[in-house]
Amino acid sequence: MGLTHFPHGISSLGVPLLGTSGAKYAGWWGVQSWFVDYDHGNNGNSGKEPTAAVKDLQVAINGAGAGDVIYIRNRDQDVTSTDPEYIIPASTTGWNIPEALTHLSIIGASNLSHIGTEAGKLGVYLSGSTGTGDVMKWNAAFGLIENLAFRSGSSTSYLLYLYSGSTTLGAQGTVVNNCEFKKHTGTAAVYIQDTWYNTIHGCDFHDNMIGISAFGFLSTIRRLRISNCIFRNQTLSENGQNIRIAGSNNQDITIDGCIFTNSTLTGGTNKYINIVDAATGSIIRCYFPVDTAEGTTGITDNGLSQMGNYQADHVDHESCYGTPI
Repeated sequence: MGLTHFPHGISSLGVPLLGTSGAKYAGWWGVQSWFVDYDHGNNGNSGKEPTAAVKDLQVAINGAGAGDVIYIRNRDQDVTSTDPEYIIPASTTGWNIPEALTHLSIIGASNLSHIGTEAGKLGVYLSGSTGTGDVMKWNAAFGLIENLAFRSGSSTSYLLYLYSGSTTLGAQGTVVNNCEFKKHTGTAAVYIQDTWYNTIHGCDFHDNMIGISAFGFLSTIRRLRISNCIFRNQTLSENGQNIRIAGSNNQDITIDGCIFTNSTLTGGTNKYINIVDAATGSIIRCYFPVDTAEGTTGITDNGLSQMGNYQADHVDHESCYGTPI
């Protein structure tokens, strides 16, 4: 094996990546794993083993096929950088995932040896480069985006753009899990367009003008689930919104178990949740600031039912309940 900068192995959602004879890091059905190490990798490497990682994420994307898994190692703790989060930059404006790469997974794989020293820098941070492009533009179905932290950098568009067309499968069924989206002042940190069956789960939205925006333009938004996310320190000045969903005939929208905290509505069209056009679905088991109640200007449900939601300025450690709305 030689020296590896992935010393603790690789897993996704707690499932070890198993190998087979002759395909050391291939999955159960023979798909390929790719390894990206910005500090130690070389784009001349194969990228198919931790000891032969490539440097740039785009190189791994270009080599990947449907069903493949790309692991990205976080930056070294001693790297010379003015950015304390040691961001991995895009080579141009961002990363583009084409429709052909169905079932692709991109997963952050932090070096655990630094726990207890600089644990705050264990995240795998991705940032857009100069220009107006999105940090990551995803047009492939049934993908997994996991354990990544997104920043705008000099890019002025979306941090993550999931999209489909009326006649294409596009990003349908893609799952975004355990990711962070921070300090984005543009149209939306995560923008979802014309796609079905997407899940945004366990993500942290911090200091964004708009956290999640979904829009059915050529198609509808269907079976979108936003679950167990936290929206904190949102700007929410004029037109700021945590979740915004627009377009006609959107169906089966579920916002479940999310926490909206440290957000102050200051006028304009500010909303915690803004269902712009009539839709069907539910807002379930969510926590809102103490001054937010059902029917107030902080929430426009526009057809979504509200069930089991709470308003609280903090969560009681013993009861774990706020005041029912």
